[in-house]
Amino acid sequence: MSKTELSLDDRQAITDVMYQFYWLVDQGRAAETAALFTPTARLTFGPGAPKPGTLEGDSIPPAMAARQAQTSVTTRHVLSNIRLTPRGDGSVEAYSLLTLFRSEDESRNSFPASVADIEEIFVRSADGWRVQERIILPIFNRA
Repeated sequence: MSKTELSLDDRQAITDVMYQFYWLVDQGRAAETAALFTPTARLTFGPGAPKPGTLEGDSIPPAMAARQAQTSVTTRHVLSNIRLTPRGDGSVEAYSLLTLFRSEDESRNSFPASVADIEEIFVRSADGWRVQERIILPIFNRA
């Protein structure tokens, strides 16, 4: 298989990482998501995000632990429209559409809080596929 082809096993492994990330956040285990990133990863919240900016490497684990500490926030992330494109260097470019349902209190009165394009780069490590770069680009946000 050439570097521009992606096996079904690799496709499944990458989508498993994508789904695992959001499942962990939704289950109150966001701190565990840090293991899904490479040590040099970049996580960017684009314009329109509540806190735009980029986290890099060692700043990702404390940010995910802080998200886990937000116990009054209930979320459900719905991921769709996944497209994976192998790149010549062995990495994989991923695109997906994220719909976020969020409640900030015990009422759990939820609504689609955001719809965002997610652009990612995955690289293979000794532990499997990991996120090297994730860019979250909100398209619609509910005020």
